[in-house]
Amino acid sequence: MIYFVRLRKGDMFPKIKNRDLFFARAYYFAFMGGWGFILPFINLFYISLGLSGTQIGTIGSVSSTVGLIVSPIIVTEIKKRPQARGILQASLMLGAIVYFLLGQQTAFLPIILIVFLQSLVGAGITPASDAMAVHVSEEAGKGYGSVRVWASVGWIITVLSSGWLIERKGFQAGFLGVSLMWLLAALVTLLIRSRYFLSPNFAEKHKSSLRTALKHITKDRTLIGYAIAVIFMGFLNNGVLQFENVFLSELGASKQLISVAGILSAIVELPFMIIADRYVRRVGAHRVILFAVAMTLLQRATVLLFPSIATIMIVRFIGGVAFSCLTIASIFLISSRTHPNETGTVLAIYTVTLSGLVSVLAAPVAGAIFDAIGARWLYALATTGYAIGLLSLWITRPESGMVKLTSEVKEFD
Repeated sequence: MIYFVRLRKGDMFPKIKNRDLFFARAYYFAFMGGWGFILPFINLFYISLGLSGTQIGTIGSVSSTVGLIVSPIIVTEIKKRPQARGILQASLMLGAIVYFLLGQQTAFLPIILIVFLQSLVGAGITPASDAMAVHVSEEAGKGYGSVRVWASVGWIITVLSSGWLIERKGFQAGFLGVSLMWLLAALVTLLIRSRYFLSPNFAEKHKSSLRTALKHITKDRTLIGYAIAVIFMGFLNNGVLQFENVFLSELGASKQLISVAGILSAIVELPFMIIADRYVRRVGAHRVILFAVAMTLLQRATVLLFPSIATIMIVRFIGGVAFSCLTIASIFLISSRTHPNETGTVLAIYTVTLSGLVSVLAAPVAGAIFDAIGARWLYALATTGYAIGLLSLWITRPESGMVKLTSEVKEFD
């Protein structure tokens, strides 16, 4: 006997959306989680090769220079094309190869060349991924944090694994780990529908470009204030980002302990990525950013006043709250104040181009300061940077104190 079941419109569609949401989370687990295999140890790798702080800063400048030029252009062009998913896959696979090659280098000049290639192929990956995650999560009725939290889950697992691996097999094992995870991420993108990698309804709406995105930013007082904060915080906090793990090593921490320090923030991020999502929707992204910046300022000041392994470990654990709030709120602030077709490009401008421009200038300076007076006083610079950022954000806060949701934000379908 044959039975016919009539399906109502919409019965299956939520399952499809949930499927895309599931694989978007798996993608972040592999892509961003994969970085945990080497990022906490990358400067220790350079130090082990005998490179100076100035040389390490120069390496960071090369990476940032490439990113700030190409990233917004690449993201804008990727999202215009029906092959957007394939381009992202190719970028991930090439990035995996380049990471593996970087682990085989022993001299400064070859490292510079490899880092240049790495930055070139990877310039658009993060903002394109964030734009996809915002699109998928919005359609599924979830927040961006529900996707981004899986990057923290992956980070916890890979950082703990990498500390153990690197102590026994060397730094090359960490680079190999990143390569394998990025290849896995490239495979996972095949399971997410291709339309999520494009600008929503791109053909029916006005064309987005880098020029129009920049024009939009310059007309938005709040986005300008956020840009100023990003510049000062990024410049003066650069040294801490580069050399905190080196500072831990100088204080006597083992690689395994450094790997534990690397997951402390991520452990707190697991619940707080979701909590931050809800809190942003209740009180507004800008208020949450103010809270996160103030909290980070206190963290940097605490390490400056009480420098020790224990202080850094405690601050990193608490820092998961600030990081979660800043990550979710900044994505929400940008996506809520831009047209959906421009979101990916504006994200690239803030997360790669602006941050990259700052790093180009800051990385060599921070490296020279580290060589001259050590890591501790880098925290004084960072504290100053967050104080200026907090002031800029406060002056340019939205008049209503809430997130301005425009009609365009809702046009994701």
